[in-house]
Amino acid sequence: MPEPIVPLISSSVVGPLGITHLPRLWLKILLHARGRLPEGYRHGNGGLDELTCVHLGIDVEELIRFIDTALPDYLQFEAWVREHATKLDANTIAAHNLDILTRNMREELASERRARFGIADESFAHAIRLNDLDDWAGVHAMVTRNGEPDSE
Repeated sequence: MPEPIVPLISSSVVGPLGITHLPRLWLKILLHARGRLPEGYRHGNGGLDELTCVHLGIDVEELIRFIDTALPDYLQFEAWVREHATKLDANTIAAHNLDILTRNMREELASERRARFGIADESFAHAIRLNDLDDWAGVHAMVTRNGEPDSE
């Protein structure tokens, strides 16, 4: 079985279309299609993935099918989005980006992540930053312990 790859592209990253989370969404679905997405990561359904598709008017299942079968590079993926998104105007993109960039994580999940990372500030719930910390911890575990959890 191929080694998993943590999707280190942050939700704050944009490609030429200027849409936050879109590059991360592409990478996660592509990694899943190749059997390389680590366990526990969403790939199209739920969370910011699904929210991005809803905001842009993209059918999630059609998107997953496209990436699973075509294995597009990022620019091919953006071309597909241009052709299939029903809401791709500047106002929709701006509203989507603002929502993604300012979104907080559900409190239950944010609380669990804060505890795991030793963050005492109970107001820290920023979804992108907590997801980034989770990705970095996953990469650290893979690099320093070959993906094995601490023995504690």
